[in-house]
Amino acid sequence: MSVPALESIYRARKDPKMLNCDHFCEEVGPDQACQRQPDPDGAPPANAIFTHDPRLSNKGPCQPNLSLNLQLAHHLPPQPELPHISTPPAPTGIVNVIYLLHATPRTTTLKMPVSSESTLSVPFHPPAPVPLTLSAARAERPRNVDRVFSFGPLELLALNRDVLKTISDFCPPGDALQLAMTCKDAYELAMPRVLADVSIGDPCFDDGPDRLYKFCRFMLANPPRRIRHLRALRLLEGAFARVHIVHGRERLDADFSSAEVLAELLRQADNLRVIHIRDAEPLFQFNPAVYEALAQLSSLKELSLYYIGNSTLKAISQLRSTPALIENGLWKDGPRPQGDITPFSNFVDSVKHLKLWECGCMLESIVDRHVWPNLHTLDIGGRIAKLSELAHAFPNLRRLTFYLEFSVKQETGPAACWPELDYLETSAPIPSFPSPARRLQLQYPIGATPGSHNSSDLKTLPLMEHANPVVLSITVSEAVPLTMLERMKGAMPSLRYLELVYTDACGRTGVRWPAFQEWVGRNLYILRTTAIVGLCIGYTGADDSASDPEMRAARYLSLARTLTRNIKSLQYVGVGLQDDTGGMYALDCTWYRVASRPADMDVVPVLETLPAVEGERVREALQLTPRPT
Repeated sequence: MSVPALESIYRARKDPKMLNCDHFCEEVGPDQACQRQPDPDGAPPANAIFTHDPRLSNKGPCQPNLSLNLQLAHHLPPQPELPHISTPPAPTGIVNVIYLLHATPRTTTLKMPVSSESTLSVPFHPPAPVPLTLSAARAERPRNVDRVFSFGPLELLALNRDVLKTISDFCPPGDALQLAMTCKDAYELAMPRVLADVSIGDPCFDDGPDRLYKFCRFMLANPPRRIRHLRALRLLEGAFARVHIVHGRERLDADFSSAEVLAELLRQADNLRVIHIRDAEPLFQFNPAVYEALAQLSSLKELSLYYIGNSTLKAISQLRSTPALIENGLWKDGPRPQGDITPFSNFVDSVKHLKLWECGCMLESIVDRHVWPNLHTLDIGGRIAKLSELAHAFPNLRRLTFYLEFSVKQETGPAACWPELDYLETSAPIPSFPSPARRLQLQYPIGATPGSHNSSDLKTLPLMEHANPVVLSITVSEAVPLTMLERMKGAMPSLRYLELVYTDACGRTGVRWPAFQEWVGRNLYILRTTAIVGLCIGYTGADDSASDPEMRAARYLSLARTLTRNIKSLQYVGVGLQDDTGGMYALDCTWYRVASRPADMDVVPVLETLPAVEGERVREALQLTPRPT
């Protein structure tokens, strides 16, 4: 292979926008059948059963919320030539580069973009066979070729089947789908990974009842070779919703026409481990065969039914599985009578994680009857029982999240609670919370309402004092008074790692860098006497994302130097910008490590800029900081 060709391939590998699954040509390989796979019914690609979001294709196999676009595969006439690789952008993994090295015809020309106006065409040939001796290999290897391409002919599918299976298991479903569309052998290899984790009903892809029906029919067409691979099935908000145009406006109407075929699929899904149905209660009421089939599943480990009611509780009471995670969302079946939550008694010993997002009242009828010894994580919202009752029912709880709008019953006497929680997250202050918490995350801003007598802020102080966290994640507004910051510091003597996001008073417009820098400098003295070893500080600033990268890096480094010079205990500091799409504490940070501190305390410490991956590891390690003894 020529050096320019290798360099072009290497550039393509480094630029994910230059490769996607539409760029594969007919394979000259073992089975002579590397062709795009069509829908057997002749439907166009827009009607494919799954849709694949290229933005999520780089997520790992443990992040399953992907919507997949499965092209039902049999035979399709070969593509006449390899298309331009600079066409539709879609991030892909290394598997495409491996495939190009393995399967591209010897006479193919790759066209790589050089600039926005021209392309570079280079002949692409598979590498020559590897020489037999090491000295010959060194003589034959081009000197300026990247070491990653210094190998002989790579036929991916010639690897041992166990090795291929391992590679496939670690592929994200999106990459596995792209690999499956290259050839028959790859289809057999990758489709089990594609079918293992399926999401249908994402509004971004117009997934609806037709997509769900097609998926079920596809799986039922060959149950032994398809259904046995299904491990996780998620039916999102659009799976049972059909869009109708009424007087020029879109209207969503419920459509459960696929319920019967879904029930048949569930009857045969013996290996299903995870199921999520958003519209569970209306679906079960429309066709009870669905919940009857669901109840007979014997291998479920995670059961998530969002809209719930009496039919949902009946299904849970009849469940043959013993799930470790149960999730319920919102009651959708009229008034809920008291004492009707007996179905949960079957899972007292198996459930380790319970999510009751907007139906915390369901616990009122069971906290006095059972003790859940193995439950370690509770996410709860709505009307909540007394904290002492929760502590009695869940004595070994480690992680507790209070979700959105909630209310906690007042204690009538001394509250006996947990010795200590590992993690506490709350969307509103709980001044009466009596237990320490190693890590505290506040999902509401401090100082959102101007004034020194803000009731929400004043209620936060006793929460901080009782929790006395080692790790704190907090959002502060520009309107927060100085006295509040000083009192917060005094309430948390054990604090070692602080994540702080600075936002504007209304929390919507963001702040500019000069205002953020000035606020940090004005309030920096508060942290001088603390013992924190790590600080991650950021701000909500929409204007900074478009600034020059070098200027932004200089800003971050300057602020990091100021922080480490004034806070003598600080060993790690991250400075960055909040990512609005990732959550309140999703910060795009540059991390620095204090490499050395001069004897002269007034001299700026020497900082080492950490790579992004190492910075994230540092942040994860700081979040796990133990309580000092």
